[in-house]
Amino acid sequence: MKSSIRLYSFFTVLVSLWCIGIIAAPILKHAGWTQSADMLYSFFARVCHQDDARSFHVEGEKIGVCIRCSAIYFGFFLGLITLPLSRALKGKNVPSMGFFLFAVLPMVVDAVLNATGIHASTPITRVITGALFGMSMPWFIVPIFIEACLQLNSRNKNHSPDSGVVRYDRKTQ
Repeated sequence: MKSSIRLYSFFTVLVSLWCIGIIAAPILKHAGWTQSADMLYSFFARVCHQDDARSFHVEGEKIGVCIRCSAIYFGFFLGLITLPLSRALKGKNVPSMGFFLFAVLPMVVDAVLNATGIHASTPITRVITGALFGMSMPWFIVPIFIEACLQLNSRNKNHSPDSGVVRYDRKTQ
């Protein structure tokens, strides 16, 4: 159980740093640390279009990602924080595909309707649909992440030549 808590804590720290980076970019730019800000903007450009008109602003500068992406990432962080309150961290069960569709479908519909010109996506629809998706993803990702790390660690302990333990496989006849 301690391993699950450590892995969850490690994952939470990584997600926290990701979210801090999103907000740090405009703050650093406003403070005159343009090279550091530009590095963050460049990093986040790999995952987001960063359209100025579709972004929140801090200190007069856009944050590192657009409104929908920020809702996904900060929603993910919120879901990650609340996850241990609703289930055990070591559980291998992930929600059903119906739960996933419930979480992703509103965002897909909003984006498709906007792209086709049928409906204009607004900052509110982007926040709601992105946050719904982001808050639900920890229920899928964290159990898989923890289980994968535990299996990898177990496999490394059993097969490591430096472990000092000789593996013995008993063959039954």
